[in-house]
Amino acid sequence: MLLSIINIGSSTALNAILSLSTLGLYVSYLIPINLLFVKRLRREQITFGPFTLGRYGLCINAYAIVFGIYVSIFLPFPSEVPVTVATMNYAGPVFGVVLLLAVADWVFRGRRFYNGPIHEVQNGRQA
Repeated sequence: MLLSIINIGSSTALNAILSLSTLGLYVSYLIPINLLFVKRLRREQITFGPFTLGRYGLCINAYAIVFGIYVSIFLPFPSEVPVTVATMNYAGPVFGVVLLLAVADWVFRGRRFYNGPIHEVQNGRQA
């Protein structure tokens, strides 16, 4: 309910917040889909869980990548024409700055100090 109050003050601000959160979700979905797609193209061994898409997996992954890129391109567009300072959707620039800061953090700090998750192995199987 509190987020809907933003719409009273500025519908442009609400649009930017919703666009930014949706853009972040789609980009986070695209990362593992792309990695799985590349692994399928290389015909590498994939250990699936209880659910698999079978022989249609490659086509479904390709469609998901195309759709995700399409949505990620058009989400940060402004909702009104002509675009002014007041009607601009700042989701794209904000996402870009946060992405640059995250990459810079990884380059200067993260790759030296991040160890990743610890997997406990017991009798040749993960615990």
